[in-house]
Amino acid sequence: MPAFEIIDKKAKKIRQKEFNNEQELHKLIDDNLPEIFKIRYIKDEYITTKHGRIETIGLDESNRPVVIEYKKSKEKGQLVQANRYMTWIKQNPDSFELLVRKNLGSNIDDIDFTNPRIICLAQEYSIDDKCLALSLGAELWKYRYYENNMLIIIREEEPEQLIKGSSGKTTIEKIKKEPRKARTIEEHLKGASDALKKLFYSLDERIMDISSDIEKYTTRTEIVYKTSLNFTYLAIQNRKDRLRYYLRTEEDKIARLLFVSPTEIKGKKYDFEDVVDLLKQAYNFTQ
Repeated sequence: MPAFEIIDKKAKKIRQKEFNNEQELHKLIDDNLPEIFKIRYIKDEYITTKHGRIETIGLDESNRPVVIEYKKSKEKGQLVQANRYMTWIKQNPDSFELLVRKNLGSNIDDIDFTNPRIICLAQEYSIDDKCLALSLGAELWKYRYYENNMLIIIREEEPEQLIKGSSGKTTIEKIKKEPRKARTIEEHLKGASDALKKLFYSLDERIMDISSDIEKYTTRTEIVYKTSLNFTYLAIQNRKDRLRYYLRTEEDKIARLLFVSPTEIKGKKYDFEDVVDLLKQAYNFTQ
């Protein structure tokens, strides 16, 4: 990122220099957060009980929590650390809000904990950093410091992917920034019969009762149940009035296909508890 000073229409390259240490960079940014990032400074070097020491905590113009992590050069682990600190904020909103009001005053509007920000500042980033940042929704910023005390900060570009066109020629394009949003369970059930909805909720309750370790999340096409591994993929097939399950059959394999229909259960083609047993078997392969 070369920089030039223009004197009498002549360009003179400005030499780059380094901060003496990471703390010098840290303090410079913290002292100028409103000017650089439009962020209000709350606290630096904040020590949590289990998640480590957070380098800088802030609040942006939209009252979103901000975690900032600094590295003097290019180092591994910056994003992992920042994500760990953000986890503390998500798990301790009351403590964060108390910290905000203690440092910024009591007249702060409601804090938007649904859209927190992670900001990382370093000289360079690897492709692994870029991909992880894309997954976490984190912001990567690169800086350069120059001999005339000039500081340049720019947003790091997102990772690129190779795309083959219809002619067979390969080009480089940006990975799309915003993937399609997952559908909610209510959206998955839209248009389903009352009997199918009742069957879904009955089986959903039985799955979640298997263990408190089970988590549930949705995608555009499915509802997924998991522990450390995904063990059930459910698609609600409204037109066919049935539930389609893909079940885990081994530690590293999803192989069993299962269709469950309220009509067939009512007609006693198979028993409700038999379905529950198959779901439990899929769960057991994650243990």
